Amino acid sequence: MRLARWSVWLAASVLGVAGASGGQGPAEIAVPEGNGVPVITDGIFSPGEWDDAHRLALTSSVQLFVKQYRGVVFIGVRGSGQGGIGPSGLSLAVPGGPIHLLHVSAQLGEIVLPATGDAPPFRFGYTSDWYANEQRRDMEEAERLKKEGKDPIQIMIATAYPADGIEFAIRRSKIPGPRWLMRLEASALEGGKPGMLVHPAGTTERATDGWQALRFD
Repeated sequence: MRLARWSVWLAASVLGVAGASGGQGPAEIAVPEGNGVPVITDGIFSPGEWDDAHRLALTSSVQLFVKQYRGVVFIGVRGSGQGGIGPSGLSLAVPGGPIHLLHVSAQLGEIVLPATGDAPPFRFGYTSDWYANEQRRDMEEAERLKKEGKDPIQIMIATAYPADGIEFAIRRSKIPGPRWLMRLEASALEGGKPGMLVHPAGTTERATDGWQALRFD
């Protein structure tokens, strides 16, 4: 996923990656069956929403949450640092199958990545069998701060509406099979500096080698 796709993060530099190493990939996650407490995909990790989820620390300030309930898989990416989680791409596939890239920024979008060649354009604003919270901000205040000459990253942080991160809801039927492979790429602030978080580290978006495996029992 290229930063050029995410206009609000054009000023950000790639500082590094986080997560498990590539190669064989991190330990497989057995996705727990939730207890029925609903997840409202607003980016606010409300009390009780994720208590029944599997949790995995990706960095000192970013956690991954995974659970399922009645045919829907919920994936949460929560950031505790200033600025939380920025534009994100969640890639999903079954072993040997096509790669679905779910994009989250000011709009949602999805593409199926070819093995080689140029990726097709996103159809922004359309989702099929999944949803997540868009990243919303006060545009009037952003324009005022822009006229004052504020830094783009400062404007983004100052005008973003409250959110702890990204909350995905994805139907199991979208990607049939008992085992999913997952890759996350997201903008995050670590130590006040913008950078890219990749889980698992060392992986690429066109090949599933070393991706995080999710098992549905």
